[in-house]
Amino acid sequence: MRHQPAFFSVCLLLALTGCDAGDSRQMVGTLERDRIEIKVESSEPITSRQVIDGQAVSAGDVLFEQDPTRARAQYEQKTALSDQAAARLAELRRGPRPEAIRETRAKLAAAQAVTANAAADLRRERELFNKKLSNQAALDRAETAWSSATAEVEIQRQALEAQLNGTTLEELAQAEAAVAAAQAQQALAALDLKRTRAVAPLDGLVDKVLYQVGERPTVGATVAVLLDSSRVYARVYVPEYLRARVTPGSSIQVQVDGVAEAMTGTVRWVSADASFTPYFALTEHDRSRLSYLAEIDLASAGDLPSGIPVVATVAPP
Repeated sequence: MRHQPAFFSVCLLLALTGCDAGDSRQMVGTLERDRIEIKVESSEPITSRQVIDGQAVSAGDVLFEQDPTRARAQYEQKTALSDQAAARLAELRRGPRPEAIRETRAKLAAAQAVTANAAADLRRERELFNKKLSNQAALDRAETAWSSATAEVEIQRQALEAQLNGTTLEELAQAEAAVAAAQAQQALAALDLKRTRAVAPLDGLVDKVLYQVGERPTVGATVAVLLDSSRVYARVYVPEYLRARVTPGSSIQVQVDGVAEAMTGTVRWVSADASFTPYFALTEHDRSRLSYLAEIDLASAGDLPSGIPVVATVAPP
């Protein structure tokens, strides 16, 4: 019984602390902007830099330029291959020229004349061989010459027939596919050449420049970080006991450190997962509590710097 007063004092202290925490409507955090990392797609050295830390940029402004020599050579090569494929397709669609057909006819006539001469030589060799005035080797040579001449006649006849029939549908399809592939390679090379210039994807503020002229970044390296100026928001930590009252779409009063008047913000997002509140976002009696990360859009905070502390206050129930 001696320790009852101390026991009741502890219970009363805990009850008062809990009530104080439950009645608090404040959430602390910082003013933020979305961070955009500008990456490069080649390892060519940086030849020029047009921005510095803290500079405001507009969408499309050039931030960095890399040496385009290699990318330009690849683009010119792919362009030439695309032109070659297109010319081949046009040739197949037009069909053989009359001059080519006449040339093939002349080759066929010459082959036929050679065949006739080889046939005559073969007949003479056989007569001489039968009369035992020639040997087997001479006869074999005459037969080989006649066979070769006959084969040449067939080759030229087939070539002439192919020219007269024109291009097949399968040949046209192959040529069209070759043109499409070459054009795709050309477009890819043009994109690689274009991306030797790193540009701002949106209006914003250069937070940090990470590379200098002459340096050679690796593929995929971040060369600069931008802060998106299109949306400024407060990132706050919602204590567990306020979570049910802070929902997307609800209005919240936000006091920015150093600004006299509070701003009205709209809750855009609240995390579904609880976490331990960071040490810098807590009052002393909240340091052991769970919290939910939330983002509150602020339409009137466009000129304020990122990272300054804010206090958001939930409307009374």
